[in-house]
Amino acid sequence: MDEREVGSRPAGMPPVRDFPDRSIQWLLEQRSNLRGLLGIAHPAIAGRLDCTRAETVRRTFILESFRELETDVIRRVPYRVGAGPQEMDVWIYVLIEHQSVPDRLLPFRLLKYILRLWESDQHEQLARGVPEGQVRLSFVLPIVVYTGRRSWAGVGSLRDLTDCPAGLEKYLPEHDTVVLDVSGGDPERLTASGDPLGWLLRFFGLDDAPAEVFAASVREALEHLEELAGAGEMERWKSLVWFVVGYIKHRRARAEQSALLSVVKSGLKDAARVQEVEVMAKTYAEELIEEGKELGRRIGEKTGKEIGKEIGKEIGKEIGKAAAKRETLLRQMRAKFGELPGPVVAKVEALQESARLDELLDRILTAASIEDLGLG
Repeated sequence: MDEREVGSRPAGMPPVRDFPDRSIQWLLEQRSNLRGLLGIAHPAIAGRLDCTRAETVRRTFILESFRELETDVIRRVPYRVGAGPQEMDVWIYVLIEHQSVPDRLLPFRLLKYILRLWESDQHEQLARGVPEGQVRLSFVLPIVVYTGRRSWAGVGSLRDLTDCPAGLEKYLPEHDTVVLDVSGGDPERLTASGDPLGWLLRFFGLDDAPAEVFAASVREALEHLEELAGAGEMERWKSLVWFVVGYIKHRRARAEQSALLSVVKSGLKDAARVQEVEVMAKTYAEELIEEGKELGRRIGEKTGKEIGKEIGKEIGKEIGKAAAKRETLLRQMRAKFGELPGPVVAKVEALQESARLDELLDRILTAASIEDLGLG
């Protein structure tokens, strides 16, 4: 590692406030972590993809109403065809789902994203002077990384969402999707490839675990991260350890954090790396303090009207999140119970609290009737 980088904040890392929603996306900016994810999600083809030459596509196809619920990562990667040296570029489209429960309409939304990617591919080729009649669309491999707490074996298909008469199924568009359920899925799948990233992804399935159980998982993860340091892969070591520290700071109770950070430091074999973690933890704390100060300065500089607008903007964001959850809840209720009575729809549309909506989204997975939801 470059001496000047010790203690520095990794380039491109999301602000502290965005860590929960953007941390995996940030990790996948690094080619070695992208390679690690592919080896976990689809080991059969990972060896044919040359992630050392992966190109980053700096744009997103996420619909505006879902920006708070998911993020995406797009890479163009050379793929080795057959046993020879022949290669062709393919698109890797990683959709990171943060919704608390699976969304049955995801196959439809994912198809929209793939179509947008193909439109971008077409426009890029036309801009390079490729005749329209010779445009060839690149292959897209969709991968969904799901961090919600409910198990999600697969995203389903458009057939599941379409009222299709028997015998006409072949006319429906089809695409398969690689699903990596990091919270409710099989934890052994995450570590089967041996890549250190898998041990970090296992953290998502331990959010409700006691501190000692989570600490044991951290110790195990540090063993594999130290192997990276021993192999001289310090850039990757640093990014993954930053993730560990950030996860502890953002997803574990404050009362546990000091002990868990001590577990991290005790798992390191080099004093310089221990110091690095101490600086990381301090940096996180300083950023949180600075954000608080900046907010105070902004409030101090603004008039009452401007403060009202800022508060209104934040309230608007929360209202938008609640609206998306209400929409998802109603979709899932209609899919399970059919047409809903007007009073039931009105009760759902009147719900404002995100926690209550999350509770109902969890309940609907096991509810046998509308009454089981406890809407009152």
